[in-house]
Amino acid sequence: MVNPYNVIMLPWITEKAMEARTSGNRLEFIVRRSATKGEISAAVEQLFDVEVEKVNVRNTKNGKHASVKLAEGYFADEAAMRLGAF
Repeated sequence: MVNPYNVIMLPWITEKAMEARTSGNRLEFIVRRSATKGEISAAVEQLFDVEVEKVNVRNTKNGKHASVKLAEGYFADEAAMRLGAF
């Protein structure tokens, strides 16, 4: 198992990401370029004690951007509060 702190580099905090958190139940992160969807999912589940439904990734100039949709019954707002950044 990969250390989750080596997978997730930092949270992606923008207006659009904040809207996705409330309306889409999604958290967004910049992750290591070599990270797989499985590693990202496992890291988020371990760090935030949630269940992940789906992970979408795209490469940007800022790095690899991951949008993580949480499973039903888990709330992105509550998980984001644990970060202390939201």
